[in-house]
Amino acid sequence: MKFSSSRMSALTLGLLLTMPCGLAAATTSIAAPAPAVVPATTISDSFTKQTFDLINAERVKVGARPFVWNQKIADVSQDWAKQLGLATMDPNFDFANIHRTDAGGNEIPAGATWYRENIGFNFSPAQLVDWWMNSPGHKAAMLDPRGTDAGIGYVVPTSGPYAGWHLMVSNMAAYPTTTTAPTAPSTSPTTQTPLAVKAAAINGALGLPVSPEIYGLKDGGSYRNYQYGALIYSPASGAHVSTGAIRNLWASYGFENGILGYPVTDEVGGIKDGGVYQNYQGGAVLWSPATGAHISTGAIRNAWAATGFEAGALGYPISEIYAVDGGSAQNYQNGVITYSAATGARVISGEMLARYRENSAYLGVATSAKTAIRDGGFYQNFQRGALLYSPATGTQVSVGGVRTIWAATGFENGVLGYPSSGEIPANGGVYQTYQGGFITWLPNSGGYFVFGGISSLYRGAGGPTGRLGFPTSGEYPTGANGNVAQNFQNGVIRWGPAGTGITY
Repeated sequence: MKFSSSRMSALTLGLLLTMPCGLAAATTSIAAPAPAVVPATTISDSFTKQTFDLINAERVKVGARPFVWNQKIADVSQDWAKQLGLATMDPNFDFANIHRTDAGGNEIPAGATWYRENIGFNFSPAQLVDWWMNSPGHKAAMLDPRGTDAGIGYVVPTSGPYAGWHLMVSNMAAYPTTTTAPTAPSTSPTTQTPLAVKAAAINGALGLPVSPEIYGLKDGGSYRNYQYGALIYSPASGAHVSTGAIRNLWASYGFENGILGYPVTDEVGGIKDGGVYQNYQGGAVLWSPATGAHISTGAIRNAWAATGFEAGALGYPISEIYAVDGGSAQNYQNGVITYSAATGARVISGEMLARYRENSAYLGVATSAKTAIRDGGFYQNFQRGALLYSPATGTQVSVGGVRTIWAATGFENGVLGYPSSGEIPANGGVYQTYQGGFITWLPNSGGYFVFGGISSLYRGAGGPTGRLGFPTSGEYPTGANGNVAQNFQNGVIRWGPAGTGITY
């Protein structure tokens, strides 16, 4: 099909040029430089698609129906864009000659009742559509309610006087029905992208778009930014909303390129204490008014899930996952979960929690679960020690050489029972009190425990900080009938039927 009428009666041709004086809509022919051969061009589906979507977004704003992508019109546009790339930048106001078949050109499909063309140079899609919207002729063509079909051509010459320029041609037409007009193959732009479908479904919840659809993300993904967030899509995860504090945290981990990958759900509310979560390929982000937004991923997340997530004993996460010696950990409202490859993920909560938080740097990751023992007590082992709890003694730390001696006595089942204090510095060493006595430790000489009757006298004399000082031997027999003694730095304690007392 050819249009024999003049440009002014049959065509609105908008030409945007990058010129020293700025941007202008051409109304007269522009002298072109001598044609130069352009051996190759680069065609970008992403660039044309972004422009096409932005045009349709502007049409929707004024109540005009979106254009349907028409591949044959796009072929016409592409042909003319290539001609522009050959440095023939004369707009050629006789439209009958713009797409001359004798020059290898194409013509739009027959049956059009209206036709317009816009041209632009050296802009991003957003800049191009913005300038068309600010040029009356371009704007009128782009938003004309009669339009039904459109197609865009785009080239970037790789040589010649316009090498590296973005050359864009948008042809638009009206047909009595679009059902018979050719449409794009699956690789061509379409108004019904997954992001467009999602945008329609959320009905403006994110406000107005502030960018075109952006392609080229990891794993075939794309996104579009809005006033109040973004829509994110990948073939594996679908299209989802990303907004607010959860989006900000996701961004801090590198968006889809980080540990979380793409979102696989929208934000989900209605959980405990006004909280919200969003699931990702690699985990989740949780937010509540009291705790803010925090990540949940990997083995630590699995252990948290086993407790009932935020509705369970631990509540919400209150920190990010952080490194500890030999592994990692995450803090929760009512606990901590630690992880290492050797030990797996372990929950620390309840009676153990406060002491662990005080001593976590030394204890390291948990190597066992909390385990019930005698008299209503519990223990939990760590890389460099243990925590012990009983109702009578509270929660105490057991580490190092003192712990080794206590283990030799039988732990809580031995003569000393449960520890009733942590380690206490004194006399160049440390000591720890127990239900049934003491254990002392000096770096150069090791340690000893004191129990039974000798322990009673020792305690009465001030214990490790009294006049006797630390023991320098274990308990030893002093004769028949159960008499025993124990040496100390500054004296001896004897105990038995033959006599009981302290010698300094």
